[in-house]
Amino acid sequence: MADTTPQTSVLVISSLVATSEVGGGVTAQMLAAHTIRPCLVPTVILGRHPALGAPGGGPVTTALMGSALDGVKANGALEAVDAIFTGYFQNPDQVRLAAGLIAQARASRPDLLVMVDPILGDGEADGGDAGLYVSAQTAAAIRDELLPLASVITPNRFELAWLAQTPVHSPEQAVEAARGLAPVVLCTSAPADLNEISVITVTADDAFSARMPRLEQAPFGTGDVFAASALAERLSGARWRDAAARAMARISHVLDETRLAGETQDLRLTRASLQTALRAPALRRVGAHRPAWVMGLDGCKAGWAGVMVDLNGIEAPRRAVFERFQDAYDWGAQVIAVDMPIGFEEHPSSPPGRACERQARQLLGARRSSVFPSPLRIALSASDYAQANQLNRAAGGQGLSRQAFNLFPKIREIDAVMTPDLSRGVVFETHPEVSFAVLSGAPAVHRKKARAGRQERLDLLIREGLPEALFEPHPFKSSLCAPDDLVDAGLCVLTAQRIAAGEARRLPDSPPEDGQGLIMAIHA
Repeated sequence: MADTTPQTSVLVISSLVATSEVGGGVTAQMLAAHTIRPCLVPTVILGRHPALGAPGGGPVTTALMGSALDGVKANGALEAVDAIFTGYFQNPDQVRLAAGLIAQARASRPDLLVMVDPILGDGEADGGDAGLYVSAQTAAAIRDELLPLASVITPNRFELAWLAQTPVHSPEQAVEAARGLAPVVLCTSAPADLNEISVITVTADDAFSARMPRLEQAPFGTGDVFAASALAERLSGARWRDAAARAMARISHVLDETRLAGETQDLRLTRASLQTALRAPALRRVGAHRPAWVMGLDGCKAGWAGVMVDLNGIEAPRRAVFERFQDAYDWGAQVIAVDMPIGFEEHPSSPPGRACERQARQLLGARRSSVFPSPLRIALSASDYAQANQLNRAAGGQGLSRQAFNLFPKIREIDAVMTPDLSRGVVFETHPEVSFAVLSGAPAVHRKKARAGRQERLDLLIREGLPEALFEPHPFKSSLCAPDDLVDAGLCVLTAQRIAAGEARRLPDSPPEDGQGLIMAIHA
């Protein structure tokens, strides 16, 4: 049966340059490489980049551009697109045409994603006009008519300073300048340490930077690649700060390929380079001076495998093996996501089992057996497997598996520490397989102990920003902590990050409490 799922599509309003990898052509290539359909309405049609000499071609007339946009509307595309992207404009009339179209689309779809790449110029980021390579009138129209309609803007450092009319010479100044311009600002070529440049993602209440080595002379089009890549990542479900970091990684990859090809002015773009999933640079919270740790925990033979991530990006991620849960808790993480049941029923529910486990099994499908049924609370007092089974059945529950009983010592460790407040604000139950399924969009294909299973899980961890060196080569004796235990802890810490950001999924949505007041929910 043919796939009838509607294809994600983006209306792109920008330049079309036939033989240079810049402008709307790059945007269209990037979106298409991510199976997103571009609909390109050009503002200029040129043969090559103007910096290379006479470009040929010229601007699209206002009448012609307006007629093309009328055709887009007449074909029903305005109601169907998932986002609108604007780039280069030749004159203020073109800007007004685009703004009118976006306002019309927003009237019926207030949440429509609108990315504005304010292509104004480059130069000293002092807030002045020196460095504009569009007319002052065109720049003012972009600022006054397009920015109020934008969901996200992607200025370079000069453009940010010009739009905010303030110098941008430090990360803190970049954040201050960005606030109020748009709900989300992705500032490229932002200030960083010597020999580095950064992208700073600024939202209403947070700001993160991602860094890469500075190039003396970058080819044309790096900003276009960044904006298009960030948009593609966002439309695939990434948070803006992660989308920006992954877009930066793609730029680095494309630049490497360009240098290898011997190019100095034009980017060398291939479908493979545009599609490749790359390890994103670490994110660092702008203005942070102290680490803010979260932790993922998974049981292992020696105790607990832990992976810790600093939300502020000041410290590199860490790994450790803790002898006791209390030791892990005392380490001081703000959020702990642990692969172990928290909260237990006194009496069996109907249908049997905790609601969070039933929903987790449903989500995992063929991998549902990885979610063990939890005991009733009374069974936790048993001294051996036979007694645990007897107590669970006597209370109206089902028989317990040997695997479930083997978890009792670690369950008791957590239960001894837990309070209702901790279950709501610090220590959260998770499950690595559920976390994988939520983050990747589907359950893992292979068993976690198989070579292919370990690799697909590692690939996800690396994609989400954890360094491969944290897991490979495996740093602990397998008799103390198996490789899959550490990988599971890595999946747990991704959930801890999502919990801290308020983005975690919770099964069920409105979880019940047990008799001790503990929340019974699996987070992912």
